[in-house]
Amino acid sequence: MNANSSSNGMRIAAATQIQTRMRTRIAAATRMRVAGAQPRLAVAINQYVLKFLTRREALTNKKGSFDKMLADGANAQNNAITQSSGKAAVSMAATNLNIGMDLWNASSAEADAPKLRNNQPAPGAVNPPTIMGCEVALGEQWIQDERDLKRQKRKQSNRESARRSRLRKQAECEDLQKKVELGNESQTLREELQRVSEECEKLTAENNSIKIMSSNNTFAVNSQQEKLERLCGPEAVASLE
Repeated sequence: MNANSSSNGMRIAAATQIQTRMRTRIAAATRMRVAGAQPRLAVAINQYVLKFLTRREALTNKKGSFDKMLADGANAQNNAITQSSGKAAVSMAATNLNIGMDLWNASSAEADAPKLRNNQPAPGAVNPPTIMGCEVALGEQWIQDERDLKRQKRKQSNRESARRSRLRKQAECEDLQKKVELGNESQTLREELQRVSEECEKLTAENNSIKIMSSNNTFAVNSQQEKLERLCGPEAVASLE
């Protein structure tokens, strides 16, 4: 009896120690999940914790049933020893003990089966507020970041396009200004050329007129010289020269 109680106490102590470890693991898993751990790890930890708590509850129930069974067996054994002696009493006590063990195993199995079925988590339904909420929040944050990135890229592209358009328009304006300046300069040069051509024509006409007058004067001088030679003789003309 004392050995069984000591064994049960050791089991309870071991279960308490395991519970402490599991609480530590649960806290670590919670921190990991908050920091962005994978949902599968959180699901596995929750399932493991659920199984542990179910086993611990079953162990506690078994402990109470086992203590009661031991007490009933001891009472039955004492009653059998007082009523009879020898092998008959020993065989009856062993029979009662075996019957108690069978009844205890059957009752504990029947009691644990509904609990296990009730506590069995449905697939994909483990801790939906935390895991699914975390996944939804992360998904929405990722979508928002993706939209912001696309918006920034679109703004940058629009700025580059506007800058290129301004540079292109500025270059076109500069080209038009140069063309206008060249056109004005060309018109001025054409007018200057026309004026110079007209002056050249005038000078050419005056030169021709002077040439004609010079030739006429030369012809008149020669005529007068011939007349003097006929009238006065060549000696008089030579003396005049």
